[in-house]
Amino acid sequence: MKSRAIRAILGKDLRETRREKMALFWIFVFPLMWITLLGGIWGGHNPPISIDVGVVYSNESAQFSATDVVNVMENVTMEGIHVFRVKTYPNESAGIDAVRTGRVDVLLVFPDGFGKNVSCGLQGRIYTYFDRSDPQNYQIVSGVIKGFFSEFEKRMVERRLNITLGYMERYIPDEGAGNLTMDDVRGYMLGLTNPLELEEKEVRGEAPSAVQFYVTSFIGIQFLFATMLMIGSGTLEEIEHGTLRRIAASPATAWDFLVGKMLSTFIIITVSILIGIAYARLVFGETIFPGPLGWVIIFLAAVFSMSLGLAIAMGTRSIKATNAIVNLISMPLLFLAGIVIPASVLPEWARPIADYFPLGTALKSLRLLELYHRPASEVLPDVAWVAVSSFGMLLVAILLYNWAVRRLQ
Repeated sequence: MKSRAIRAILGKDLRETRREKMALFWIFVFPLMWITLLGGIWGGHNPPISIDVGVVYSNESAQFSATDVVNVMENVTMEGIHVFRVKTYPNESAGIDAVRTGRVDVLLVFPDGFGKNVSCGLQGRIYTYFDRSDPQNYQIVSGVIKGFFSEFEKRMVERRLNITLGYMERYIPDEGAGNLTMDDVRGYMLGLTNPLELEEKEVRGEAPSAVQFYVTSFIGIQFLFATMLMIGSGTLEEIEHGTLRRIAASPATAWDFLVGKMLSTFIIITVSILIGIAYARLVFGETIFPGPLGWVIIFLAAVFSMSLGLAIAMGTRSIKATNAIVNLISMPLLFLAGIVIPASVLPEWARPIADYFPLGTALKSLRLLELYHRPASEVLPDVAWVAVSSFGMLLVAILLYNWAVRRLQ
């Protein structure tokens, strides 16, 4: 190989890319738009959720009734926002219809006698109606409602216990309690009614911000889409223009051309990634900058992507077919390889794709390193898999490229 020829091809590619407005848009402008859009949507502070609650109840003259429960719900706030937006319905069928048509998220029905039972120390029953057609919304709504009533029930138990203990102190003579004090009785009865106490304490974890997550997604898109398309379509264009044939007939070789082409692609993508990292810092005030092993992972992923793009191009020998196949591969992988959405929310059948497809594995390793600060030893087996896959794919691409060059001659 001749370094002078490689530098000449590298310089030519960089100059041509600079003049191509569409290439500049897809390589530099589109990724920045992508970060701005997703960072703007998900990168800010998320306010507490509010739930639309339908209630059906009757006015009772009991000491404690459903009206008291509804009043408490209407006054529950978090960060100044009402957690429950309560709507009253005249009967159960009207409330169920509101749930079915999405006007409320849940319906609570307090049957007649609820207040009387609770006031007498008996069990009060509440009927809840959920719409389970959206499993995610159901889990959220169900969790909030059950959490509210769990805490409400706990307060009721404590109040009943205090009332009971007050009667016991008043009417049970001291000798009747034996060696037990009222504090002993209180502790025993509290354990009897509420055997487990879940105490929540906060731990400041290292969860990445949404912007940091989407910066890694942006890097993944660059070596999934842009790298594969640039090397595949770019090489075919040179073949169609006759450049590669002339290079093969000159003192420079077709291998000089390939090395120059891959170097120019890698440099352009690296510059695009650096601009995206700096842009996220400038606009959102936070970003990530990969460490040495992170850049090694990016390099290996780029080698795999370039090799796959070149193999597709040499196999099809058509720019249109190459673009179609690259899009056919890239679009599903955008989601199935965990590039845009976290791998943890993927369905079970899709997780092996994120775990073992080399670009998905590379991005997962990059996130573990840079977002969760896992030790390098934890990701090295995956990095080794990416390296083996990348150089295996490079070998396939070189064989196909060699076959295409021979056909030119």
